[in-house]
Amino acid sequence: MFATSRALRVLVLTMLMVPVVMGRARAVPVFANGQGVSCEVCHTTFPGMTRYGMMVMMSNFQILNEHLQNEALPLAARVYITSMLANKQNHGSTQVSDLSLLGGGFIGRNFTWYLEQHVINSGVIGDTEQSWLSWNGLLHGTNSLQVGKFHTPFPFMPAHAWTISDYLLADQTTGQNQFNPNDARWGVAFNGMSNEFMYNLSWLTGSGPMGDALDYNSTRNPRAIDANISYGGMEVPWSVGLVGMRGWAPLASATTFEGSDKFSREGVYFGYQTDAWHYQTMYYHGYDAHPNLTEFNVPLNGYFFELERDLGWRNHITLRYDVASSDTLNRQYVIDIAHNVLPNLAIVGEDAMYVQGRPQFALQFAFAGPYQYGKRYLSNLHVAPVNEQKQIVPKYAEPLSPGSSAAASAAPSAGNANAGAALVSANGCEGCHGVGLKGGQIGPALYGIEHRLNDEQIGSLISSPKAPMPNFGFNQTQIGDIVAYLTSLDGGSTGAKPVVTFSPAAPTDQATITVRFSGTPPREVSVIPAMTMGGASMAARKVELKPSPSDPHVFTGLLVVSMGGPWTIELEYDGTTMDVPLNVGA
Repeated sequence: MFATSRALRVLVLTMLMVPVVMGRARAVPVFANGQGVSCEVCHTTFPGMTRYGMMVMMSNFQILNEHLQNEALPLAARVYITSMLANKQNHGSTQVSDLSLLGGGFIGRNFTWYLEQHVINSGVIGDTEQSWLSWNGLLHGTNSLQVGKFHTPFPFMPAHAWTISDYLLADQTTGQNQFNPNDARWGVAFNGMSNEFMYNLSWLTGSGPMGDALDYNSTRNPRAIDANISYGGMEVPWSVGLVGMRGWAPLASATTFEGSDKFSREGVYFGYQTDAWHYQTMYYHGYDAHPNLTEFNVPLNGYFFELERDLGWRNHITLRYDVASSDTLNRQYVIDIAHNVLPNLAIVGEDAMYVQGRPQFALQFAFAGPYQYGKRYLSNLHVAPVNEQKQIVPKYAEPLSPGSSAAASAAPSAGNANAGAALVSANGCEGCHGVGLKGGQIGPALYGIEHRLNDEQIGSLISSPKAPMPNFGFNQTQIGDIVAYLTSLDGGSTGAKPVVTFSPAAPTDQATITVRFSGTPPREVSVIPAMTMGGASMAARKVELKPSPSDPHVFTGLLVVSMGGPWTIELEYDGTTMDVPLNVGA
């Protein structure tokens, strides 16, 4: 019976992953290559995360540009080589601490997937670290339902620390219960983000190989309900988080199942992150059972303080004091210094100091690829340069005073709104700013921004974005183009430009386009839909728009689109052309 249930679970997981393996057109690589951006957009020293990177990960990658990802190579590799220097207590060693294959991407418009398979883990043949499928866009937001093996949801993600030593707080266990938040686990999770809030509710089980997938049998694996909520870290630099867990772990005497250990975990987290500094601390508490089956409600406690500094020139330093108390009391002081030779190549040195122990020095070489700055490895095995237009528009910023020096230094030149529309369309800005750029659960509305800010202020927000959005280094021409497009969305500050809307706003196969003109209406209005295909476009038939019988300033027509992805709707009226981006679902 056990063999049959295990086979069924493996079959279900295999069926979930078949579309991933078979559908190369829907698969993506590690995401820097897929998006055509630097690894430093999401990572400090990888796998350490910037605030934007944390937001991308917590959204299960759904806010990335699906079209760019679908073009790219769906596989990548990661390798860590770690050397522990000898001291009077320990022998020295050098080993491949991690060699993994990575993949991830989209299956249609509303599903993302990720696979992280260890080839070697700590010098031995490894198993599956992560393998999950996420159904996104639930409840008309960034909510998702995630199934598979994923990192244990936690206010901070200990698996994304770039220090060589693990967090004691996240790695500690008590007695026979091996449940800890440092491991990835099989389970089902509901995740979401709304403005500054991030939240998660998950039902977790064991961390074993594929054969243990979603095995909630109480005699073999732990089971736990995990709830997390945090606020901040997007538009504000600070964040606070709470976590609560309730679980049951199997207890055994020799080979006999003796019952379940009821355990609990609670924690409170605080973090503060800017471009140069990152401070975080957490207190962790719970109750568990001791290996002696007559002792229950054994307390588990832990806390840490950590400070990270970006020293510039791709150098980072981290200081951490870490305490864990369960079966034993452990304390450590950790100092790590990292240098990124390249965005995807890092060298890390560490000095870990322990109470009544010798300092342990270690070196680590970390590499992930394929990745080459300014180029993208495509799914057809070709290498293509990153199109200058395929950059991400910064998504978070605050208004500046008209006289501020930042505003004056970023004054954009008069831009080309059509080029700006292409920049916005190519980078999936609606993923954060909502359909029609009218505001999403993550990013603020850009529609009508010219009524709140002048061109100089908008340009400053693009050239010097507020965290968590990194600075992508747009030149002044590109900034001017983006400003020209954003300020034309609702007719411009004077209302002289046409306003274009679609119904439905996010179509799947067809949509009614409505164009409203101010002043004297044009005599003829037409549109040509064009599907963006890499560096080229495929135009559909021309559609003549008809004036409304009740209002001669309004023209309407029916657009039929043949496939999902980013489209450009070229509007033409009385010799004037205007490009309008439209994202079409699968």
